[in-house]
Amino acid sequence: MEFSFNKISLWAEQLVDTVATHRKQALLGLAGLVVGALMLVGYHFYSNWAQAAAHKDFVVALRYFDAPVTTQNVVTDDVVEFATDEDKWKKVEEVFKAGYQKHRGSGLASMFCAYQAEALTRLGNIDGAIEVLQNAIKIMPSNEMREFYKLKLALVKCDSADARVQQDGFADLKKLAEDQKSLANEAGLYYIGAYFWNQRDYAQAKNYWQQYMVKYGLKDAKFQSGFSEVVKSKLKLISADW
Repeated sequence: MEFSFNKISLWAEQLVDTVATHRKQALLGLAGLVVGALMLVGYHFYSNWAQAAAHKDFVVALRYFDAPVTTQNVVTDDVVEFATDEDKWKKVEEVFKAGYQKHRGSGLASMFCAYQAEALTRLGNIDGAIEVLQNAIKIMPSNEMREFYKLKLALVKCDSADARVQQDGFADLKKLAEDQKSLANEAGLYYIGAYFWNQRDYAQAKNYWQQYMVKYGLKDAKFQSGFSEVVKSKLKLISADW
């Protein structure tokens, strides 16, 4: 290939003309990159601040959740007590609801919802708890959390006064109990056995609890969950095999 300084010179002239022609666009592009970088840095600091603020409020809210029921309502920097269970769970629901509304963009948003739903359950507001739990599951950041809260949701549905909601809850519980890949499979097998036990359908209770024991209850004791001993004791009452 023939080398030519004339071609290089011509190319250089064209480059200068191009830069001159598009100087405004180039400067705007550079400014855009700078602004974008600043936005990323700003978002990083905001995100860290938001997570820290959410964590701080979550810890404060837990004081209400863990507070004892004594004889009076007391809320100070050092002491949180409630006169009745209803007083406690109304306050817990209020605090965690406010926490979610304030920190819905944080990684803890779903947990504010989960604790709010627990308070609603304790207050007997099953429909409200179901709605809040469904929202919590949608925004949970990890599959592990979603699986276990799907189990919680199924159990809450089973407590509904609405027969159709109960059926949905049972179907969800059965699905988790029969899905061996589910992270909530162990708890699912236990709770569906307990469901049938409470229904006095001992044949089905035995069926699911035996599955539970084969898969989870025959491990070394230090690897067993807290369900194993309960299941064993129940099986002994309904089956000579145990």
